[in-house]
Amino acid sequence: MFRFRLAVVIVVSFGFVLFLGVALYWGSSQVAQYFQRSQAAYEAFDHYERLSQEAYRHFKQRMDRLITTSPTVEAGVESSKQRLYEAMHTLRNTAVKTPVAGGDADDLPNKPAELERVAHFTAFLDASEYKFDEVERLREQGKLEMAMQVLSKFSEEEIDGKFQPLIDTAINAEREKAGKAKQELEDLVAQSRWIAILASLTAVMFSLTSGVLLLRGVRKPIKVLMKGTDEIASGNLDYRIALDTRDEFAYLANHFNQMAQELELQQDKLREGRIVLEKRVAERTFELHRLNEELKRMDSARREMLADISHELRTPITVICGEAEVTLRGQDRDAEEYKDALHRIVELSMQLGKYVNDLLFLARTETTNLQFEWDSLDITELVINAVEDFQVMAEENSISVSLNASAEPLWVRGDKQRLRQVLFILGDNACRYSNTGGHIMVALCADVKEVSISLTDQGIGIPSQDLKRIFDRRFRSQNALLSRNDGTGLGLSMAKSILKAHGGRITVTSIENSGSTFTVTLPLISVEQDGFSNK
Repeated sequence: MFRFRLAVVIVVSFGFVLFLGVALYWGSSQVAQYFQRSQAAYEAFDHYERLSQEAYRHFKQRMDRLITTSPTVEAGVESSKQRLYEAMHTLRNTAVKTPVAGGDADDLPNKPAELERVAHFTAFLDASEYKFDEVERLREQGKLEMAMQVLSKFSEEEIDGKFQPLIDTAINAEREKAGKAKQELEDLVAQSRWIAILASLTAVMFSLTSGVLLLRGVRKPIKVLMKGTDEIASGNLDYRIALDTRDEFAYLANHFNQMAQELELQQDKLREGRIVLEKRVAERTFELHRLNEELKRMDSARREMLADISHELRTPITVICGEAEVTLRGQDRDAEEYKDALHRIVELSMQLGKYVNDLLFLARTETTNLQFEWDSLDITELVINAVEDFQVMAEENSISVSLNASAEPLWVRGDKQRLRQVLFILGDNACRYSNTGGHIMVALCADVKEVSISLTDQGIGIPSQDLKRIFDRRFRSQNALLSRNDGTGLGLSMAKSILKAHGGRITVTSIENSGSTFTVTLPLISVEQDGFSNK
């Protein structure tokens, strides 16, 4: 709507400008036309004046030749005659060639009259030459008196009675035409001036009126829009711009309202997102706090573990040093006493070596990943050799060890020393927690994809409530703590980590006070894979 009003104002203003341009162009054309007419009238006036002067000069020269005959007079007659006819010729050409200026209807009746006057002048001049020639013939015949009478009559009747009124009429007519053209030109200039003044005043009034109306129509919507934008910019997104018009300002206000609504929705989403984020940050903070507490607890347990192991390390070292000092200070001791002391030192050294190994493993597993040397190996051979070592460890407590396995090679992919370590952990636990005179049975069986190694003892067993935690780091069941206080709870956790790296697993079944069965499962590899891996 506003654009339409603005377009109307622009079109009307352009119409005023176009009208002024057309009026000025028409006025300039009329001025040029009237100026041309005035110039033509003054030019014709000059021609008639010249013709009158030349005619009277020629008449005088002819009269002078009647009175006296001399070469000078003859030359003056011919010269004046030539100038007269030149003036007549110029007048005739001007009358014939001059067009009617601008096709003005007022000049159309004057054109034939002017041509007729020119014809009368031409005829009069021709007749005057005939009369002067007649007077000269009478003078030459000696009829001087008659010649003077004819000349006097011609001068009075023709020159004064016809030629002079004809010249006066032509001059007056041209003077009137020039005056009329001048008056018309002045009238046209005055008319153009008034037209320009009226058009300018009308344009000014229209511009002022349309400007006031447009300003009045624009000021209120702009004021409302400015207030709305200030409210929205200050954060009052609930504010809505109300305009009851149907123009572009209402369209703009509607878009501002939509923008405010979208901003409000986005702020609500941001607020909800901030609440969710704060909740998640709180949860993560709580989780980090919990993990930090857990790390503190683990670090504390680790320090306690190191302190316990250090204490255990000091005890065997102290005993070893004491045994050695007592033995060295003694005199007259037999070989059996030295042998018993050496046995105790060996036992304590073995215990000390076990503590050192546990300490080294603890340091490695908490700081770096275990390193493996991968190769294809015969698990049957490894189990047979391990059982022989079990028999040596079991002799102290009179524990028997048996093996149920075929001699057929079974190939797996792994680290030989690490797998031997797993078997030693299981065998050592079986020897440590079996009753004196008990029996340990090792069985080896395989299917198409896997090989299983089971180790069954007749020891103290594991309580059912502790079976789920038996592989946790530094965990020992209650009956194990009562049975022996020299354990660290690291062996089974270590065995599980080694088997997991090999793609295997370890499980346990146990009955308290009856014994336990630990089963190790490893994936087999085919003969073709073994041959391919060894290439």
